[in-house]
Formats: sequence, C-alpha cells, structure tokens
Amino acid sequence: MKNKSITFIFPSLSSIFFLVTFLAVLYQGNQMLNIDGDLGHHLAMGRLILEMRYIPQTDPFSFRTEGVLAIPHEWLAQIIFATLDNMFGLTGIVVLSSFLIALTFTLVFRESIYRSNCLLAGFTITFLSLSASSIHWVTRPHLFTYLFLAIWVKLLNSLIRGEEHRWWIFPIIMLIWANMHGMFVLGLLAFVISFIGWVWDRFLERSISYSLGRKLFLAGISSFLATFITPSGTHLWQTIFELAGGSPFITSMTPEYRSANFHLPGTWPFLILLGIILATAVLSGQKFGMSYALQLSGWILVGLYSVRNIPLSSIMLAPMASELLAGWLSSSSALSGVRVFSKKLMLIERKLGNWLWPVGGVGLSIIILATGTSLDKSGKSYQFLPEKFPVAATAWLEDYPQQGRMFNEFDWGGYLLYHLWPSQKIFMDGHTHIYGDQLSREYVAIMARSPGWKESLEGYGVSWAILRSNNPFASSLHEGGWQDIYRDETTVVLRRGD
Repeated sequence: MKNKSITFIFPSLSSIFFLVTFLAVLYQGNQMLNIDGDLGHHLAMGRLILEMRYIPQTDPFSFRTEGVLAIPHEWLAQIIFATLDNMFGLTGIVVLSSFLIALTFTLVFRESIYRSNCLLAGFTITFLSLSASSIHWVTRPHLFTYLFLAIWVKLLNSLIRGEEHRWWIFPIIMLIWANMHGMFVLGLLAFVISFIGWVWDRFLERSISYSLGRKLFLAGISSFLATFITPSGTHLWQTIFELAGGSPFITSMTPEYRSANFHLPGTWPFLILLGIILATAVLSGQKFGMSYALQLSGWILVGLYSVRNIPLSSIMLAPMASELLAGWLSSSSALSGVRVFSKKLMLIERKLGNWLWPVGGVGLSIIILATGTSLDKSGKSYQFLPEKFPVAATAWLEDYPQQGRMFNEFDWGGYLLYHLWPSQKIFMDGHTHIYGDQLSREYVAIMARSPGWKESLEGYGVSWAILRSNNPFASSLHEGGWQDIYRDETTVVLRRGD
C-alpha cells in the first residue's frame, strides 16, 4: 500500500509529456490566434447558430454569395468555440486548443510506446511528430480532427491486431467527427488503405484471417453511412469534393493548401521523421505485409501533398515509425545499452501511470489565467493583436457605422465578421471554397487594379473600403476621389468621394 501511494504521487512520463505540451501551446496562444482571420468566421457562425437555433445551408456573411450553397461542415466545433468565447473570451478557445493538442499527442505517445515496446523510440518519434504538427497550430476546428485521428488510429491498430472486437464503435466516433470537421475523410481513408492491404495479404499471401476483413468491412461501411447523419445530408460530401478538388488558383491564394517548402525550418521535423522511417525500414530488416507498406506510403504521400496535412500524416505515421526505430535498436548489438535503459524506463512508466498531474496542471493553469496572469510568451492576454488585425479601426466603425457595402482585405474578413456582422456584410474572407474560382479571381483582379476593377466595385455598390495602411490599392482609390475617413498604423478606412 505504501509503494502504491508513492507511485501515485510521482508523475509518469506520459503525464509530464502532456503537461509540457499543454503549457508549450499556451505559451504560443497569441501566435495561434493571429496566424489568420478564419477564427472570426467560425465564431460568427457559431454565434449565429446559437442565437437563431438553426444551421444555415447558404452563406449569410457576404453580399456576393447570397444564396450560394455553403455547408457548415464544422458546425458542432463552431458552436463549442462560440460558447467558450461567450463564457471566457478568447482565453477559453486557447485553453481548449492547448488541451486538444496535448491530449492528441499524449495518445500518440502511448500508442507509439505500446506498438514499439520501447519508451525511447516512442518518445523520440512522438516528439518529432509533435514538432512537425506545430506548423499548423491554429485555433480552428481542425484541432478536433487531430484528436479524433489519434483515437481512430489507436482503435484501428487494435482491431487489426485482434485486440479490439467492437467494430461498431467506429461509426459512433464517425458520427461525431463528421459533424465536427470535414477531415473525417481521413478516417475513412485509413479503412480503405487497411482493407486493400487485407485483401492483398489474404488472397495473395494468405497470411491473414478472414474475420479481420469482415470487421474492417463492417466498420468502414457503417462509418461511411454515419457521415450522412448531419444537418446537410448528402450535401456534406459535395462540399468535401469541392474542397479536395479546389482550383489551382484558389490553392495559390491559401499557402496551407500547397505542398510544403522543405527549405523552411518549420518543415524539418517532418523531414527528419520521414528520414528515420526510410532508414529504419531498411536497417531493421523487418518484412512488411502489404497493409503495413500501404499505410506507410499512403500517409507519407498525404503529408507531402499539402502543408496542412503534415500534422495529420505525423499522427498516423508515429506509431509505425516508433515500431521501426525500436526494431532497428533491437537488431543492433552496438545499442544494447540503449535497449536496457529503455526497458528500465518502461518499467517505471508502467508503475507511475496516473491522472492526478494532468488534471491538476490544467486546473492550475486555468486558475492562473482567471486571475489575469498571462501565460503567453508576449506577456499579453490572449487577444487579436492590433498589428495583425484592424482592432482600433473596427472599434471606431462600431462607434461610427458606415452606410453601404464595404470592400475588405480577404484575410481580415473573418475578424470583421466577428465584430461587424450582421450590420455589415463582407466582400470576401478566407473561406475561398465558398466564393469559388470566379469570385476569388474577381477579388484578386480588383486588388491588382486590373482593367475593369472600378466597374466591379461600382457594380456591387461598394461605397467604402477597409485596407492595410500600406496597401498600394489605397493610393489608387485616392486617385479615384476616395477619401480617408480613418487611419492608424495598421488600417485605413476610405469612402467613395461622391
């Protein structure tokens, strides 16, 4: 009894990993809030749903897209975000985002050390996976997908190993996931890859049981059917296909949709992770089945396809990479001391598992934040920063509302919705899939002062604009008789002269 009490007091490595990650994300809270303006769009939509008690199926925010189909495929996450904002402000959203990231990668860590039976391998790979994911730490609904994907890969691996027999748990998770964020398709992709691998191993290699294929099929089909139980029904998949098949022009407007630039340091942890996978796949001498090989290659390709997929790819690859690294460590006689040390750490980890430290750490952080103390590296409270967004200008517009339609910088659109909607509708925001290729090109043509840009503004009845103070487009408006009615270091508000 005495030994149990002592082990309960000391935190496990998993608990330490969770707390350090949670605090590290809190430390970058303002950076996450201010990467782009999409959070404002999500908060405006969540607020609308809560107030009106319905989920709109067309875009309510821009006068250019009235009546255009715009499926809110993140409506449940938007409600959660808006509720937290109403109760605790942006601090509540940062705390939730930190919790989601920390819990996600703690689950990845635990699955990695379980798969590899090597704590050092699991920790090394999970740390790389966490570091790779930081390239897309943004306070947006996609963080829920991180958590669902970590849960999904753990359960799917257990199903493949024969440890999990409840295939019906997958459609239950998918039902929530499909209403939370559009990247639920990755869960279905995981089943497709696993089932194709099973078919190969079953009928060509004859090295795997029939019952596994039956479970994979039932879990996959029922999960797919669960995606239709949303407020949008079949229209949800229409939106998913539109997002997946976005035009090259729209992709060029949104850096996170493009493939990673591996010359940038932020991408190097993912590059190192891929290097370890390739090296240890050769050095470990393990023979892979088709299912394993497809999963490795498939999730690597997903990560290479776009920047925003790197965290998702890292989550799926981490347990397999840990297994490969552990296999190399066990096959190398020169690293026997490392293996012995890792086994001792594993014994300690199993004895120290408890929930006291994570719960206490999160609770204490919330109390500290509630006193007004900042945990952000800037020393500021969690907020939209005035050097990134038109904070002062928007406050002025709330006191002196402008008549007529506005033109705005598209990456400020979400922030303007958060503060000015419904009294003002925007010209455009970062949800480019709603505007499509034609309206997105029209916005770019106006900002570039291409032939016909004046006629475009007049055609929409635009009477005022809110722009960055150093935007050359403001000079062109001045030449056309537009006048400054507000200016600060970040923002200029102009009104048509007539």
